[in-house]
Formats: sequence, structure tokens, C-alpha cells
Amino acid sequence: MNAEELARVRRDLEDTVPGLELISTSSHSVQVKIRRTDHKQLRLLLMFPEGYPAKSILVEVKSHTLPDRVMKLIENISEKEAKKLQGQHQVIAVCKVVRQFLDENMFIVCAAELDAVKNKLMEEGDDIKIRQKAGSFTVKAYKNGYFMAIRLSIDDDYPTVEVKIEMKETNFPRDLAEMFVRQSVEHARRCIVPPVMIKKGDPPFKVRPSILPVAEYLIRDCIKYYPVAKCSICEEQAFPEDPVNVTQNEKSPAYVEYVYCSHVFHHKCLDNYMKTPPFKGGKKCPICGKRIFHEKWKATPELLEQRWAYKQAKDRELAEVSDFMEI
Repeated sequence: MNAEELARVRRDLEDTVPGLELISTSSHSVQVKIRRTDHKQLRLLLMFPEGYPAKSILVEVKSHTLPDRVMKLIENISEKEAKKLQGQHQVIAVCKVVRQFLDENMFIVCAAELDAVKNKLMEEGDDIKIRQKAGSFTVKAYKNGYFMAIRLSIDDDYPTVEVKIEMKETNFPRDLAEMFVRQSVEHARRCIVPPVMIKKGDPPFKVRPSILPVAEYLIRDCIKYYPVAKCSICEEQAFPEDPVNVTQNEKSPAYVEYVYCSHVFHHKCLDNYMKTPPFKGGKKCPICGKRIFHEKWKATPELLEQRWAYKQAKDRELAEVSDFMEI
């Protein structure tokens, strides 16, 4: 490395490239640290081969936060830039390219999560569109004619800040689709916010990335599951085979009701079940045994017992009247 470039690097590099810290310089190499956020930072070792600058600079990237394949990609991009500048000063230009890469590629901190979404959750016919600079991607997933398109987005502080979720399009019933989103927001929150009560013996809470847990819930547990789920009472398929026939009428016998344990029921099946004894301790889901909580059925077990007793008494009165009329 010639003295002129070395002097310029020492004088101008930190002011030229935002977030750069010059660690060391010598006639053989330059080492810098480039930081955009806590999770997007790296060390860049630029080594000068014999014959530099006629030959291009050699680049080595190290980082505790970026995946190996991202570091390798940065090395390749840097060396490609250096080759364009053979015969010229290369250090500042390479550092600028690396900083630009960190600025324009929001998903480098979650590359493994995106790979898992594409390779483990999506099926043939599903679609994903990634907007690196915007920090968002949209997944459109299908099952038996039902579909949902969801946009997931992150900001610079990811993964210490949870992924944002937005439903773009669906042919699931609107209230059920909105419930999917609300539940996915809660999944994301649990990745970031420690529980109020920590059980004795549990390991200390650690913030964890939220993209994959949210995608697993929305794609695997919702979009791919509910079109083939069965009513927990009659054991017939909850949703019609053709999404065109889905009813939005909440009082329709075929309307699909969702309860907090995640199981589904036809409205008529659940209504009959909730109004039929036993009532002690609250009605339980026939599938998982958890108590059923639902806005449409909020009566206490005691009130349900009273209503049932009243109905039985009225039925006996009607039966007695009927028998008397037949005499």
C-alpha cells in the first residue's frame, strides 16, 4: 500500500463512511469495524497482495451477529468492487460498498429465518415477495382453495423489536382471519417481552427472533390447518370444500366458531353443546379438555343449570298438557 493512500485512509476514512471505526493500518493491511446496529456490525480486514494496487485487495469479514453465508457474500461483493478498481486506491471504495450493503439489506440478520419460511413452511403454489430495502416480505399461502396474504416487516432494531404483521388479502371469514393476526401479534410479543410470572427453575428469559414463530403459526397452524379441520362436535369438516360457500352469517348453523384452545365448531353444534349439561366447572372442549371461553356463550355454570332446569320443567308441563288433551 502506498503512503499516499495510507495517509488518506487515516485522515478521511472514518469521516467518509458512517459507523466506521478504524482499528489498525499498516503497509500490509487495514482493519476496520463497521456498525449500523448492534445486530448489523462486522470487522473488515483488507489485505494488500504483492503488486497492489495493480492487483485487487483481499477481503476477510468477521462478525458475531451475521450468518456465515452473509459474511461470505460481503467478501465476494467487496472483492468484486476491488477488481473494478485495479490500479487505483481501493480501501475507501470497498468500505463504502460494505456500508451500503448493510444499509440496503434489512434481512441479513434473519436470513436463516427466511430460509426456513421458504423451505419448511411454504408449499408448491405458495408465493413470497421480499423487499430488502423496505424490510418487508409478503407471503401468500394456499390450502384447498383457501388463502391468505400476510406482510411481515422489520426495522433496524430487529430482532430486539418484534416483527410487524399485516393481513393484505384473504378469503377466510373476516373475523377468523383477524383472529389469526391478533394471535400472531401475541406470538411475536412473547418473543420480546418476558412473562409476568416466571416458574421456578425456568432459565432466564432471552429475547429471540420472532419471524419464524409468527410464520409457523400463520402458515402451518392457520392457513394450512383450518381448511381441513373438523368440527369438534359432529366431526364433519368445519369449512365447506369450496370457499365460495363460506357463510359470514354468525347465526347460520354452518358458521364456523373458533374458541381460545384453537379448535373449531359449527355454530349449531357449539350452541347445542354449550346449552346441554353437564355444566359444573364450565363446558370443556371435547378435543383437548380445556374450558371453552367465547363471547357468545358467557353465562356462568350456575345460570346454565337454572336455565336447563327451567327448560326441563316447561317440557314436562307441555308433556302433561299433551297427555291430558289426548284423554
